[in-house]
Parts: sequence; structure tokens; C-alpha cells
Amino acid sequence: MGGMHQHLGHPEGENALEQLVARIPLFSQLSDAELGEVARRVTPRSFPRNAQLYGAGEHNANLMIIHSGLVKVYRITDAGHEQVIRILGPGDFLGESTFIDRSAVDHFAVTLEKSDICALHHDDLHSYVLTFPGVAFKMLETLSRRLAETEHQLSSVAGDDADHRVATYLLEASAAAGTERIRLGIAKKDVASLLGLTPETFSRKLAAFEEAGWITLHRGRDIELLDTRALSLL
Repeated sequence: MGGMHQHLGHPEGENALEQLVARIPLFSQLSDAELGEVARRVTPRSFPRNAQLYGAGEHNANLMIIHSGLVKVYRITDAGHEQVIRILGPGDFLGESTFIDRSAVDHFAVTLEKSDICALHHDDLHSYVLTFPGVAFKMLETLSRRLAETEHQLSSVAGDDADHRVATYLLEASAAAGTERIRLGIAKKDVASLLGLTPETFSRKLAAFEEAGWITLHRGRDIELLDTRALSLL
């Protein structure tokens, strides 16, 4: 849920696009010649913050691969509330659902910060999947992991109380960052939505954890975990 992503600088030189494609996990097993073939078909674009990449009901014709930035994927519930599904960062891809079943998407995708994204038309992706089995396997591996994460998220929202959800999120973020002082990569309201909580409940839980001496809330989005054992017992 909301993993940490590292920003990579822009490659430079005449083969810059090949270098960019080589960084994408989906194409990491391709040879230099094959990477060049992919690079000739991708379209790099830069999007400002809060740009909608596509919306529910649209037929998105491209696989979008994030080079830098963050993208929020969310649905609008029947009650009109925004439900965050996942946050994607460098190396992640989106837009695969239309490629797989050709139906209109049922969610929205919007940038949370300035983002550089490579678009690959579904017709080209189809030929790569048939020609390079490693690409198909990597895509399946990623989609399987996302399904497991979604099932875990749904199970947590349905069965765990708010204290446990917030504590688990903080512990997982700390483990991913390799430090007990973390910075929330997204707005608190988006973290709350990921956890199936209202922003007010999420803020109250953070304040209660700080009062108990388990965390320290620093300015901005920085949070320091002081007692991971106590958090793990919630």
C-alpha cells in the first residue's frame, strides 16, 4: 500500500530513450536490440501535477509507463466518495485493463506531481507480448502482485480496526524505506482513502499514537516511529 519509489534522473545522449526503456521492469529482460525496437514505438510525454491521464468510461488505447512522478488510481463510489485503489511511481505501468479485455476502464488516473510517462500503443504491446514471452510474464507477475495487494487491502478494511490499519501502514512504509523516520509520499487524505478511513479518523489516530509516545509527527509529512513493537501489537 503506497510503496516508496525512487526518482531516477533523465538519461541523456542519442540513446536516451533506450536507456529509459531499459529501466522499466516490464522490459528489463530484453536485449539491447529489442530495447531499441521498443524505444522506437514509445511516446514520452510530460504531465503537470493534477493531470487526468484517463477517466472512467474511456477506452484508453495505451499502456502508460511511469518514468518519474506519482500517479493516483481511484474510483468514485456510489455515494460519490473517492476511493484510492493504489499509488503508482517510477517503473510502474497502468492502462493494462483495456489492453487485456478491451472494455472501458472503471477508474480514474491522475498525476500527484509532475510526471514523465512513456505511452506504448496497445497494438504494439500486443506484438511485444507475442514476440517476447518475458514481457508477458513480467506483466502477469505484476498484475498478480497487485491482485494480492488489493485482496490484502480489502481484507484489512473489512476486518481490522483503524488502529491496526494505521499502524500496519506505518510499519510497512518504514520497512520499505529502511528507516524509522519516514515521509508520507502522498497527501494524508489519500493515505486515509487507501486504508478505508476518513481523513479525520486517520489524523486522530496519528495524534493518539503520538500522545502514547509511539511516533513523533514532524512538520510536513515526516513521521518518526519511536516504538515499533507497540505498533506491531495493535
